[in-house]
Amino acid sequence: MKFVKKAAVLAAALIAVQYLPGFVTNHFAEAETANTQDAEIVDAMITGYEGDADDPETFKVITAAQAASQQVSADSKSDGLVHNSKFDNYARVDGVDVSKYNGDINWNAVKADGIDFAIVRIGYRGYDGGKIVTDGYFHQNMKNATAAGVKVGAYFFTQAITVQEAIEEAKHCVACVEGYDVKMPIYFDVEPTEGNGVNGRLNTSGLSIKQRTAIAEAFCQTVQDAGYEAGIYSSKSYFLNYLDPDYLSTKFKIWLANYTTQTTYAGDYQMWQYSSTGTVEGISGNVDMNVFYSQKADFTDASVTITDASVPVKPAVTGDGNLTFESSDPSVATVDGAGNISGVSSGTSIVTVFSDNGSRDTITVTVDFPPATVLNYTGMLFSKIGESEVISPSGVQLTSSDSGVVSVSEDGTIVATGCGTAAITASDGNGNTAVCNILVTDSEPLSGDCNLDGIVNAVDAVYILNLASVLGVEGDEMQFSDSYMNLYDFNNDGNVDSFDASDVLITSAYAGVGYTK
Repeated sequence: MKFVKKAAVLAAALIAVQYLPGFVTNHFAEAETANTQDAEIVDAMITGYEGDADDPETFKVITAAQAASQQVSADSKSDGLVHNSKFDNYARVDGVDVSKYNGDINWNAVKADGIDFAIVRIGYRGYDGGKIVTDGYFHQNMKNATAAGVKVGAYFFTQAITVQEAIEEAKHCVACVEGYDVKMPIYFDVEPTEGNGVNGRLNTSGLSIKQRTAIAEAFCQTVQDAGYEAGIYSSKSYFLNYLDPDYLSTKFKIWLANYTTQTTYAGDYQMWQYSSTGTVEGISGNVDMNVFYSQKADFTDASVTITDASVPVKPAVTGDGNLTFESSDPSVATVDGAGNISGVSSGTSIVTVFSDNGSRDTITVTVDFPPATVLNYTGMLFSKIGESEVISPSGVQLTSSDSGVVSVSEDGTIVATGCGTAAITASDGNGNTAVCNILVTDSEPLSGDCNLDGIVNAVDAVYILNLASVLGVEGDEMQFSDSYMNLYDFNNDGNVDSFDASDVLITSAYAGVGYTK
């Protein structure tokens, strides 16, 4: 028989109430207190649905109704819980998990009531026949929840007793979620199925902890290999007595079921199902309540400095969920979707990382482009028309103040084209500029004839003193060609200073008005 009508399920529920008072506390979520639950609540819990005869979750729904008065109030959602201190830097995200037993759901109302995610049942493997069945409400819930802006994950209620069966269940899940925007993990729901004379195939399998763990791992690895996050759902007692959670938690997400206001589970977990009797707008009757601990968006460093426009910087950032980035001043620094920050111009910008779990963090970006070597020289002398020199690295834009004196090419080469003076201006992508003064003659000039008038005299001494003054302030940033240096370094001591000016004056004084060739 495919379906069990309400009367049959109610009968099973009443037997469970009478004969299995410890069932929930031993196997599902360890509620802290126990009270007698009368049959009217069980009746209300199952009103409006038909249970599949082989559906292992049928027993869970019934016993959840039985345990309703044992559980904590979920009216305030996760705000009413005491959370482990290890989650102090985590955002707490409220969510539900649903199946066909929750009936038709108004997902817009659910979202408006503060629920940000839903773990939707894909289906189950029969506890007796072992057939894989897809939940009749799966596609409806996935489509409508996503449309309402509720992030979705999924779970499969397993009865796998071999690695091969677990892989089969995982492949079924992957096929079912194809085409949906699955932002939460796909969970392997493993728990006992027993009661009312029924002992499910997983319960009677006699599997060891190692075997059960290998089965869970096979499911999760298959899901993960398909490109989805994977996890394991179970109760505190089942994790501790039937699985190796310490091992599984190193590879997959852990979804803990423990119905209390403060779980004592000491292992790793990322999601906590703390009640099966929550009330949420848009969902009729009770619903499972969960809190997902999502790491807040966080830059490791408070600031970063960029000194090269051609090399983006990617600050270390942590955080769960979808991360997006924004720069407060794109004219100074831009940031792409992966968090790579590129300098545009010198200044300061604030880059913010946002997580869809509601958290954010900022980093101060200082763009400081140091004076770059955009020109090899700040002064050059050509004594022959047609003479050329490479004066800048590639990628630097050159312009000449007088192409009749000196011309430029894209590879950084300049060519003397006529006698006279000109200035070459260079600029790079970092906003750096530099100027090189060019002197072009048609013969080798006299040393000390700085103005190239053919005479070395007091006027040239003034030229030397002016350059010496500039060198006193900017000397480290100036570089001259050998011929240009020889023109000013009259005494050939490797420096341009007042001694050169004095020597020029003395020499020109002996020559009267100056000396020429």
